[in-house]
Amino acid sequence: MPAPIEGRGYRLEFEFHPPLLTVHLRGVVSPEANLAVTTEYWQQIARTVREVGAEQLLVLDELPGEVMSDDDLLRFFDSLAGLGLEKVQIAYVEARLDQVPRIEYAQLLAQERGYQVRAFANEPEARLWLRYGGA
Repeated sequence: MPAPIEGRGYRLEFEFHPPLLTVHLRGVVSPEANLAVTTEYWQQIARTVREVGAEQLLVLDELPGEVMSDDDLLRFFDSLAGLGLEKVQIAYVEARLDQVPRIEYAQLLAQERGYQVRAFANEPEARLWLRYGGA
């Protein structure tokens, strides 16, 4: 099992049951550091995906903060290009229901860049999609 990773205001905890890597994302990230810290933990997630050879990724986001601005989202996706996440089926679960519309917008931006990703409001639906597919 990959070891937990502590970062600037976040903690990543991993479970790997091939082909699925599950990531529990916890902590508190300040709004002014959101882009930098989000980029950092996604780079850590991408590295772990490559190290374990995961084909699927389930991210359980328990962070209390807001989703980035539109401009920051564009910069964020630019920073992830080439890290290999384009090859992985990604399910993203947002714990804060009030943030789901923003996460759905981020999902569209990611799909436009070639990511196979879907956002969910709960873990069971995300796991169902990962197991049985669908777009």
